[in-house]
Amino acid sequence: MTGGSIGRPYNHRMRRRVVLASVVAAAVLVATVVGSTVPPASALDTTTLAILVTDARGGPLAAASVAVDGRTAVTDRLGRASIRGVRPGPVRVEHRRFVARTVQWGGTGDRLRVALGSEVLRALHVNGSLPGTARWRALLDLADRTALNAVMLDMKDESGRVFPAWTGSSPAPDGDGRWDLTTVADEVRERGLALIVRVVAFQDPRFAAVAPETAIRDRATGGPFTRRGQVFLDPSDAVARRYVRELVVAACAAGVDEVQLDYIRFPDGISPNLQFDDADPRNAASRVETITSFIEELRAGTGDCVLAADVFGFVTSIDGDGGIGQDFDAMADVVDVVSPMVYPDHWSPGWFGFASPEANPAGVVTASMTNAIERGGDRATMRPWLQDFGSYGPAEVRAQIDAADALGLGWMLWNARSEFQESAIPTDAEVRTPAEPPAPVEELLPVSGFWDVANSSTFRADITWLGAHDITRGCNPPWRDDFCPRRGVTRAEAAAFLVRALDLAPSDIDRFADDDGSIHEADINALAAAGITRGCAADAFCPGQVLTRAQMASLLARALDLPRVQADTFRDDDDSTHRFDIERIAAVGITNGCAVDRFCPRDPVTREQMAAFLHRALT
Repeated sequence: MTGGSIGRPYNHRMRRRVVLASVVAAAVLVATVVGSTVPPASALDTTTLAILVTDARGGPLAAASVAVDGRTAVTDRLGRASIRGVRPGPVRVEHRRFVARTVQWGGTGDRLRVALGSEVLRALHVNGSLPGTARWRALLDLADRTALNAVMLDMKDESGRVFPAWTGSSPAPDGDGRWDLTTVADEVRERGLALIVRVVAFQDPRFAAVAPETAIRDRATGGPFTRRGQVFLDPSDAVARRYVRELVVAACAAGVDEVQLDYIRFPDGISPNLQFDDADPRNAASRVETITSFIEELRAGTGDCVLAADVFGFVTSIDGDGGIGQDFDAMADVVDVVSPMVYPDHWSPGWFGFASPEANPAGVVTASMTNAIERGGDRATMRPWLQDFGSYGPAEVRAQIDAADALGLGWMLWNARSEFQESAIPTDAEVRTPAEPPAPVEELLPVSGFWDVANSSTFRADITWLGAHDITRGCNPPWRDDFCPRRGVTRAEAAAFLVRALDLAPSDIDRFADDDGSIHEADINALAAAGITRGCAADAFCPGQVLTRAQMASLLARALDLPRVQADTFRDDDDSTHRFDIERIAAVGITNGCAVDRFCPRDPVTREQMAAFLHRALT
């Protein structure tokens, strides 16, 4: 073997013991300080503010502006920022998707955690023909009796009708033009409600009739493509894009709170007969780029106006764009609000394990929107469209609402005729969505040096030791102040841990074909050169696989050159190819198993368990 002190395992371990003595003494001193009335050194330093900005569910918020004592910073993708040379006092936090917040920083903590909570909007779809009518006033009155706090009003609908008076430069199709958008926005605001306007983007038979060159063409007929009465404008056509952009800009200028883009997609069932200006509709990347680039164009021309996009419900739960350009992850990157249409009667049997999704309204909303939150909730607000049509009565509608509320989400009810079941809508007293974000928290960094490893953690001493020896650099670069203790360790990460822990020499030999491009490739090669790893197969290391406890035993047994022993300590490793290595690390006290008489050889090694393994092995 070569590299480090692999050939002298016990000397190596004695050297680690000497270093450990000073680490333990330091940890005891810090722990004593934290538990006493003497503030830690960080509490005395009031010139640096570390801040973590999250949403109300704890998801990190990137691009939040933080201002304190005349200085500003912007949070990174992890919701973090740091400002030096400032005095404690009021801290202003702003984000384009959320209500701004001013909180007080007392200077007694290492970090200030601030949650922003945008107003959670609960709305009904209101047909664009209704403003000024008795039904319009009745719907506004409904908000006085229920938890509704927003109106979702059609500005342009699926038929292509533009309801407010139109003053844009694009050729105007025949529309109602019966109300003024600014006047309606003022009326809604006087009621204490938010106004969302819906602009149907690319499904538009009226504009296609006025400007047929903007429509998707059917080569077979030479005319606009139609299916089931739908006519789509070409999302890559410059004139079509300008028309939609003018509508959105006009809405923002009128003072609406949000513009919601519907039919912001390609038609489903694209065939080779269809003709487009620039997009290649049979190429997923081209479809996604066409849609997202258009939204980015809108963003550039609408200032602080909130942009939302309606998406098919199924795209929350699939990879790719569903053939229509709505890649969920890409959409969450370019809009402020994503509104999946999760109508339970739109899901086919088997989705989410339900033989009849329609018969499980709460389950469908919970499953689909949980997927949406996990995939994009840290980048965009998630607010679903819910079903108030078809066979659903008040109980089914209310079940959907309660499911969305339980996830901390707002919601919008869809009925094309704007006829709703009032008994399904909760009152202010019944709604479960929290109205206010949690109070700000000043935090002291735990002894471990990592925010997510509390002083009470069973593995605190192990992780503290790992950090003190620079064996771990955390799991959240560039801040490196989280450890992710319960996350599984990949084989590549395990290589990095071992190389740092054992001071292994680097190697110029590229041993494996499947680790090219990995940030841990050099560590993997060093581990192989030292004879500690043999890979997972011929010429392969499987760097992304999570390491099992049995594999960890073999790595440590080889690294420390532990002697063979005749023992059978655990009853669940008899069929494991690693059973002899498991016995070798058990004999020297590196493992006590996962339970009485059990080692759990196939279980993944978590990062906190890795810390314990290495701490025991090297001290």
